[in-house]
Amino acid sequence: MSAFNSYNALMGTAQLETDVAQFILPPAVMIGFQFRLAKGNPLTLESAAQKWDKASTEIGKTVEQLRGSLRAVPATAWDADDRRAYETKVDELCSQLTIMQVFCKIISIALLVLAWALFAFAIFAVAIGTFLAGLAAVAVAALAGVFTAPVYAKCLAIAGTCLTITYVATGILAAAAQLAAGVFQGGTMVNAALQHFKGNEAALGDFAQAQLTASATALANLAQNAVNGALAFRTTPGATAPGVKTPVPSIDLDADRNANHTWNVGGGATVNAGGMSHTVNGHVKWGDEGFAGGDLSYQGKHDASGLSFGGNVEYTDEDGIGRGKDGSFKYGANVGWTTPGSYTPNPQQPNSPSVSLPNVGVTGGISGEHNFETGQGKVEGYGSVQAQGGDVHKRTGTVEYGGPDGVKTSSKVETPFGTTEHKSK
Repeated sequence: MSAFNSYNALMGTAQLETDVAQFILPPAVMIGFQFRLAKGNPLTLESAAQKWDKASTEIGKTVEQLRGSLRAVPATAWDADDRRAYETKVDELCSQLTIMQVFCKIISIALLVLAWALFAFAIFAVAIGTFLAGLAAVAVAALAGVFTAPVYAKCLAIAGTCLTITYVATGILAAAAQLAAGVFQGGTMVNAALQHFKGNEAALGDFAQAQLTASATALANLAQNAVNGALAFRTTPGATAPGVKTPVPSIDLDADRNANHTWNVGGGATVNAGGMSHTVNGHVKWGDEGFAGGDLSYQGKHDASGLSFGGNVEYTDEDGIGRGKDGSFKYGANVGWTTPGSYTPNPQQPNSPSVSLPNVGVTGGISGEHNFETGQGKVEGYGSVQAQGGDVHKRTGTVEYGGPDGVKTSSKVETPFGTTEHKSK
């Protein structure tokens, strides 16, 4: 199990501590808001970094194989003008592949650095949260008259300093993300230019097309993030009246376009009704050939019992539904239970404040995908024990079918003490 598996537990603990402290120290409200905005997924970044590193290794092997195949033919067996022309082409191709190999390695390192930056921020967040929790206890004692009244004012001033420090830390994390983005952007441009000078005439044209595709989503994403940022503050604990649950505590809007020019537009919302929270998400996919599918998901949670359940379906056919190749289908279902995340001492009293609590739980589910064109697909199942939103024990299993090797199975068990894997032969 990677060190990054504890990230969610760390951030969950930090948010729990600031949620408690914000009832006594108002600056903790904005500190908790910064924690929520800065939360990421270092596990995903680590996985992506490993794949880029693997790509770099595989490209290096390809270069060695190409050069090796040329060396395997002695000059006495083939010594003519066409051999020298072939050697020139092989050298050009190997040069271009070497550039790509280095680029992949740099991307891998950049992603891993960003993952560690997120993890470091999580440790910082726990430190600040723990300090605020202790400071809140001192502030409560001051308000109760155990200490002199001016002590509370000093506690507020210290909490304000913590907020300033958090702003700086969040800015450093944002800078790390911008550096990683710069590696992608600048590295891609330099890579395209070098390949062009090495003889790949299509490299610059491909780079320009990639920029056009990416820029098509820029305005939509800026608007999306502006709306979502305002909504995130509105739903931060303490931003509105304490203890008040809004009917729609969360809204998220999406507008993205992939490399195949397919737009994925939609969003989701969380609604409180009937003692439960209901989160619904839906998107429509639209490409150059028209309607290309969509997705729908639902997640429900019963507030009193902590029981949750949900599912999702998605169909994608990027060359247009009913045209060309068949599409693919994805699906999933999940169920879980967690201890309540908060406690309200006087639930019958209007505007009664709630106190955040530690939470543990269990979760399990199944997901799968099927490609109607090839007949291939896979089914995955999982189960885990969690603490503060992070996995402390996780078991997964996968069945793949429809491929040239028939049915293949694999399983993995992850704990803080290590990982055990099994695969069918």
